[in-house]
Formats: sequence, C-alpha cells, structure tokens
Amino acid sequence: MERLLVTAVVLLSAFIVCDKSVYDWIPGDAYGRIDGMMTSIQKSSDCKAKPKASMTLPADAVSQIPKFNELKTKIFYKNRTSLVHLHNMALNRAFFYSYIFQKLNKSQSDFEYQPTWFYMYISATADTNANKDVFNGSSYMFDNHQYYPNWLVNLDFNRTVPLFGVKSYRFDDTFDMGVILREPTGRTNVVTDLGAVSNYTHEAYKMNPWYPYWLPDNSDSEDSVLKFTYSVGIRYSNETGKFISDEYESTAFFGPNSPGQSEDDERYLPVRFTPAYYDCKFANKWVVSAVSPIVDFMVRYSNFTHLRRPRFVGVAVMDIDFLRIDFNACPVSIGNPGPSYLSGVSKCKTATTQCKHKMGFGFSRGGYTCICNSGFSYAFYKGPPFQGGNYEQATEYEYKKGYYCKRTGFLRVLPVVEQPDGVQIVNPNAGDQAFETGRYSGRQLRSVNITKREAEQYGPLDKVEVVRETIQKREVLRQDFIDQQYAIRQDNIRKRKKRNKKRKRRRAEFSHMAVDRMHKILDDIGRVTKDNCHNLSPTAHYLPGDVAYGVETQFDTQARFALRLSHLLSNWMQNVQAGENFGYLKGGGRIHYEVLYGEVLSNVMSDHKVISSGVFFEPNVFEEFDGKTREYFGALAYRDNDENIMAIDMAGLPERYTENEWYVRLRQRWKTNTSGLQKYRMKSLVRSDINGTSAVKFEYYPMGYKAPHVGQGIWTRPYFRCDGRVNRWVITYAVPFIGMDNLRTSLKFKGVATVDIPLKELDIDQCAASYNIQNAFKNTARCDYQSQQCSQIPGYNFDIGSYKCGCRQGYEYPFKDGRNFFHGSLMEIEYQKKIQGKFNLFDDLKCRVIGGSAVISINLNLLITAILSACVLLKWNV
Repeated sequence: MERLLVTAVVLLSAFIVCDKSVYDWIPGDAYGRIDGMMTSIQKSSDCKAKPKASMTLPADAVSQIPKFNELKTKIFYKNRTSLVHLHNMALNRAFFYSYIFQKLNKSQSDFEYQPTWFYMYISATADTNANKDVFNGSSYMFDNHQYYPNWLVNLDFNRTVPLFGVKSYRFDDTFDMGVILREPTGRTNVVTDLGAVSNYTHEAYKMNPWYPYWLPDNSDSEDSVLKFTYSVGIRYSNETGKFISDEYESTAFFGPNSPGQSEDDERYLPVRFTPAYYDCKFANKWVVSAVSPIVDFMVRYSNFTHLRRPRFVGVAVMDIDFLRIDFNACPVSIGNPGPSYLSGVSKCKTATTQCKHKMGFGFSRGGYTCICNSGFSYAFYKGPPFQGGNYEQATEYEYKKGYYCKRTGFLRVLPVVEQPDGVQIVNPNAGDQAFETGRYSGRQLRSVNITKREAEQYGPLDKVEVVRETIQKREVLRQDFIDQQYAIRQDNIRKRKKRNKKRKRRRAEFSHMAVDRMHKILDDIGRVTKDNCHNLSPTAHYLPGDVAYGVETQFDTQARFALRLSHLLSNWMQNVQAGENFGYLKGGGRIHYEVLYGEVLSNVMSDHKVISSGVFFEPNVFEEFDGKTREYFGALAYRDNDENIMAIDMAGLPERYTENEWYVRLRQRWKTNTSGLQKYRMKSLVRSDINGTSAVKFEYYPMGYKAPHVGQGIWTRPYFRCDGRVNRWVITYAVPFIGMDNLRTSLKFKGVATVDIPLKELDIDQCAASYNIQNAFKNTARCDYQSQQCSQIPGYNFDIGSYKCGCRQGYEYPFKDGRNFFHGSLMEIEYQKKIQGKFNLFDDLKCRVIGGSAVISINLNLLITAILSACVLLKWNV
C-alpha cells in the first residue's frame, strides 16, 4: 500500500512538473516583465522591505507624455485626456500657491489672510473628490524650512517649520461604518501632514521621485530659465455697482517656467511626470505623478529686500493610478512615437494585418485591434476587425492557423513615369506610354492590371494589342462577376428584410436639409463680432442647443475645475466656523477675496481651453475677513483678445450676474431642494506639535460634507459673450456650491462656480445618427453609406470635414496610398468641385466590393462556360 502511494505521488509530481500550459508557447515580453515587478508588491507589508529600485518601473513604461509647449499644437486623444488633466491640475495648484504667497506677503496683516492648514487640507481633498474618475491623489509638499505657517499659535511670525506637506489620497472605505453595501464608494479621502510622519526630502524615502526635479533650490544660476514672470490685472469693487478704480491693478509674480515651442529639454518644462512608483503605506498603488513647482520669495519677510530671490519652495503633486493609463501595444510608428517600453507587444500578423490602438483598456493585454492591410480582406464570416483580446486568449494552433486576411484583387495606384534623372512624375497616360516605349515598372504594371510574367510573355511591342484585348476581357468578366455577386447580395438583403416582421426605423444617412441648416449656423456665427454684437438683437447672440453636441464628454476635465471650486467652498461652508481654534492650531477664519481671485485666475492660466472662470455668491452670503457681509461678490477671471489674464469683481457692474441664464437655472433647482447631493468624507490627520513629531487624528474625524458631482452641473447652449471682456462664442459649465444656513441646521444654496469654453474648441460630428440624437451637424458627412461608414476624427475643432469614411464589411479601399479610409476634408473639397462643374474625383471616392479573392481567372471562367454549354447541349439532345 505504501509502495502504491509513493508511486502515485511520484506520478502526480511528474505530471505537474511536465504539464505544459496552452499559453507556454507565448514568448516573454516587456508587458510580462512589468507585470512581474508589480505582482511582487501587492500590499503595504510587501513594500516596506523592498529596495527603492524595485518600487519604480521603467521611465518609458508610460509613453506619449503631455508637454506644456505641445498642448496647443498637438492632438491628444482620449487615452491621454487624463494625463493632460493631471498636467493642468498640477500647474493649476502651482500657479495658485505661487500667486497667493507673493500677493499676500507685504506685511504681517497680509500674512494672516494666506491659506491656512485647514484650507490646504480642504483644497487637496477637493482636488481628489472633484476628479473621482480621473486621478486619486493630490499633495502640496514644501521643502525643509521653506514654509511659513500662519496657523500655529505658539510660533513667532516670520518663522518656518522643518517640513510641511499636505497629502490627500482616496481611501478604500469598504468596511467603514457608513458603507452599508460593503462596496468602495470612492468618496472617502485620507488627508495627512506628511511632514509629521516621514522625512520625504531624504534620499532613503522611497516614494519621492518628484522631489529632485525642483528641490532643493539652493542655486540662482538658472533662475532666468526655470522661473517666469507672470502679470495679471484685477479690478476690485467694494460696493455694489461701483469699482474702486477705473483701471486694472497690475500684479506681477514669479511662477513655473513657460518655455517656447522649440524647447525640448524637460528640465525647463513647468510640469514633469515621474516614472510609475509604488505609493507605499498610503494609497498602496502603483501611481504616476505630475509635478509642478511652487515659487515664493525667500527670505519672505525681510528689511533687506535685495537679499530675497524667488525660490522653489515646494511642489504640487497629482497622482493617477498606473493601472488606469492606456499603453499602445502596437509597434513604434508615427502614430505611436517612442520611447515606449510596452510598444510592440501586440500579436498582429504583420504580413497581412496592421495594429491599431484601442482605448480604455488601461494596463491590460488586448488593447488593440488588427485590421487588414491594403490589398487584403477579412473572411466573409468574420466581423471586422480582429480583436486583440482574442489574440491574447488563443492557443498556439488557433493563432497560427487563424487570424489571417485573404488577398484581394488588384489595387488602383497612380501611374508613374520614370525620368532619366530618377525623378518620378505622376501622369494619367503613363500606362500607354509604358507600352509604347516598352518600359514597364512595378507600379505601371499594377496600374493596368498586367503582371510582370505576362509582360515578358507577350513582349513590349509586337503583342501589345493582344495584351490589351486580354485585359479588357478580364475586366469585363471580373465586372460581370462582381455585378452578379452584388445582385445576389442585394436580393438576399431584400428577402431577409421581408422575413423580418418587426418594424425598423429608417436609418438616417445624408440629409441636404441638415447641410443647409449647418451652413446657416456657420453663417450666424460669423455674422456676430465684438464690434457689432451690441447692435444686434439678443436672439442673435444665441445658437441652438444642439450645436453643442458632445460638450459633456469633450470638456469633462475642464468642467472639473469649476467642480473643484464647488467642492472646496461646500466643504468649507459646511464645516468651518470663523472663531474655532484647536489648541495650538488655528482652525477657523474666513476665505479672503484675494484667495478666490487666485483660484479663478489659476483655472484660466493652467488650461488654454478655459477662456474664463468665475465664482459667484448669492446676495449677502460672502463675508469679508472682518465679518462684514457683501451684497454681491463675483470674481471672474478671463483671457482677453490679446491673451492677457485679467480678473474683475462682477459686483461692480451695473447688471447683476444673478440674472444670467445659468445662474437662474441653478438657483431654481437648488434653492429649496438640495436632495441628490452626494456625501463625501475627509479623514484628517494633523501634527501633534510644532516640529511634527507624529500625526494624530483631527478633532473632527471623519469630517463629512455634501456636494454635487459633475453630472449635476449644467452646460449652456452656445452664446456670444458680448461684455467687452471675453467677446467670443462660448459654452458655459456652471455648478452650485452648498453651505449651511445661519442656524447650521440645513443645507442652503450659496452660489455658482463656472468655466467658459470657446466654441471653436468643440469638435463637431457630421456622421449619420438617428433622429433622437440632438446634434446640429449630424447627417452632413459626404460618405457613400452603401459602401462606407463614417466616424469622427477628434482634434480638428469647429471645422467641417473632421471625419473619415471607412469601408464597410464586404468592401475594400481601392487605392494603394498607405491609407484605408477617405478623409472627410477631401470628400468636402471634391464635392464642392463637383457642384461647381470643375474636374473632381468625388464619384471615385468610394469603396469597392471585395472580389479579388473570388475573381475567377479567365481560364477557369472559360472552363465553367464550356461545362455549362455542354450541359445545355446534352439537355437539348435529350
């Protein structure tokens, strides 16, 4: 019995050792190496003993990093939208703290108005909660003895603290008391003073790859190239309907660098990205951080002003989950520039297919499709294209025997005449010239459907007519076969529709009425300018609402600037009381108006798509720092026509901002009913003493507040902002902020935060759509819908022709020019030539029926014809 048991164990062990998985045939690649590094650290207990090098992934694991001086000239697609917003948010916070520290540093009284620790905690929490689906961490980290706290009671004025760093990160609240469903809500944040729990400036600290980018700033040798002087103009008002001065008060401050278009050294960029690293003991995730420097004068308060210099005193750090970042698995190419560690891990068969990135997969295999190369087509039973996920799950036999494209017929190419000097000239008569001269090139032979073997067989001169006659017969037979196949296909479609008893709606395709309406809208836009807008009727300042189709998705990240302000003010007004103090910590206070100016100014300065941003309070809600209440206060920052950054208190204007359409709509919705707001929680840890010996829970732990999510804001229809400041066609996103009433017993509508987006930044969609899609530009694309399908091309903004016409299943792109679709701009140009009676190619810009692989050769055709004729003769004889 024991011998039998030992034998069984040995056989089982041998089976386990020798067994081969169906995926063992796949060779290792870059994805597997990174995945192995990540799986070696899965929890906080794993990372504590790991060396720093093993907690950082290769620098090019994330490719196509946004750069500041490319944001206006380069198209960033959806798979990089989050990284662009991460970049802009880091820049936003760097602008804000650089501005406010230098603006409020003239005297001890100004020092009191600066943001307190409470404001920074709430601000970092707002960064994270307002971007719930974008990134998961925000930090403001100051260098050693580079921060002046105005919130420590027992610290003398003009004294610094060793370290101070506010870090907010999303917390897994699955097992928290208030989570009944035991599922993470994504609305709970832990905020801590990192200077009280660790020395993040030390080289041994494992989670600070962002520190050496800018800190410590001990040398002034590169101040001129690393720091930039910005200037903003502000027009103040302290009385309703009046301004303190008719002129804008100019304020200059130092901030992050602003490099030119030709600058490619990342050291001089205002925002830099770290490699992916493991955020040990905090978020416990692999994250990528965008880092931007905060500038302040050091020494800040000194009688010897000539000794002061602008220094990098800290950094704003925004974190995104590495697993949520798409990577392009296709080989390095023009559309997938390197360096890219993960490029080339796709399994497309390059002989017959080409790789195309597929968005939304994050760090996981299968985020690509394999489309057939020009001259190849899918099998008739296969719905295109081949999906990367199927490649990744295929066995060796399935991969080698399947996933191939069949060769089709000849492709049309532009004939080329070769000159003696080697220059090739396109000539429509090049095919005839080739026969006459007896010279054949590869392109010329393909252009007249003659193979090289046939040319050699017939000869260049004496058999020309025979060759041409053969070609003509082949083309006639081929076209007849294609027509027969097309007729059979159309007949099958009619029969299938007849069998289907369900009623189907007519598919919307091309509409001349929609084209006429589109051109009328474009004419209306061009008719209104900043010079004549005051003379036009108010109705001329507005466009139909369906002109802004797609604004919610295209400008979702820009809307979150306003949402962040809403969360910040909602949290402050629901949890902060002016007179509160917590031992040595000053916990109360009010928000100074200069701080709000800094918030809206940073929104405009950090994103070129935001033309203006404002925060507008309900009447008699905004309180001065001394407790006095203003009737109106509305800080609006904007970029004028000369690209200058300005700000104004809307309370000083004769018209009331409360009469704007977006303000009226939000007030009507939230004035008497605040149901629908989501609950957010903030778990705060503060330092136990001045030196930051340890971190302890704050007295209000956890702290909760209610605020809207991004979908509860509203987008207005496009309108011309004829106010003497913006003077552009814009679309406004507005979202409310909510506070406590005077008795602190219920929530109350307190005001509105806004961002304005120029209409010219909107990508229009001209493709076909059903009747219920509210899009003013739908059904205006010039695609041939019988053989083509339309899809939008992002990044062309408010221009006609920003679409492509790709071939449907059963059709193929007929030209060999490196593309597999027709560009919408070409379709529009050729159509305009056609209606003007000029020579055009519009009728040729169609996909053809795939028949190449089914085209029967002339010999086989003759054989089939002979067989059929023999059958007919036999029947007659019978």
